[in-house]
Amino acid sequence: MAKSTIATGKFITLDDDVFQHKIRKLAKKFGVEEKKFVKEQGAAFVNDIGRFVPPYKTFPIGKSKKMGSKADDKAGQLAIMYDLKKLFFVPNAAVYTWAESKFKRGEIFKGKKVIGAGVAKSIDEMKNFHNKHRNFRTGRPRSLKGFEQMWVSEKLFKKYYALEKADVGTAKGALATAVKMLNIKYAIPAWIAKQMGKAHGSAKCVKLEGSWTAVFKCRAFGLQHVRPSMVAVVQKGRLKAMENRLKFLFKDAAKKTGWKVR
Repeated sequence: MAKSTIATGKFITLDDDVFQHKIRKLAKKFGVEEKKFVKEQGAAFVNDIGRFVPPYKTFPIGKSKKMGSKADDKAGQLAIMYDLKKLFFVPNAAVYTWAESKFKRGEIFKGKKVIGAGVAKSIDEMKNFHNKHRNFRTGRPRSLKGFEQMWVSEKLFKKYYALEKADVGTAKGALATAVKMLNIKYAIPAWIAKQMGKAHGSAKCVKLEGSWTAVFKCRAFGLQHVRPSMVAVVQKGRLKAMENRLKFLFKDAAKKTGWKVR
């Protein structure tokens, strides 16, 4: 059904041939149009994966058709603020001016004691410092001790936070782009939809060896959270949902022909 490729710095292919075989078997069993059903369920599958990609307020459990909620968006914004406060220290204006004029390069001292890693005067400097302390797997930084933190002005801190906050949901946006290419009618939350323009995602339905398959590719930082074990859970839930959907379509079609169904 959905031959999937999800990536961070490179493309990673997830083997779901068994999953695809089960989809085609279900479509054949219930006599539905294979291509239409594959596109519909391919979009739903990608959307389901998106639920497990941060940000989310609580780990996704249970059933939901939404890739994310407003609460998830807020959680992402709060997480960024929390992370930045692990790395940067904002002194009052007078103290910042003192540090900026006295310590133009390198660490900040009070007597012989180091009290700061230095003074960042630009967005690029903040970005480099931020990336230096990120955990690649999670994207989150470790908490720095006071003397390890970079000093910044309040104005620059707010500006950098605004830039980082503007990217909340980019990974979900990459998946949402693929979802829309398979099913244009699929509803995407506004805060995720606004990221679709700067996200890298694509999808199409192709015929391989006589059977229709939904192929999608997505690339964004944050998609490293998509693990094979998590995909297996999504596939299991999607198969159950698809079987229920097919049973509904079968019963609905039978009723329209005048058949009695339970």
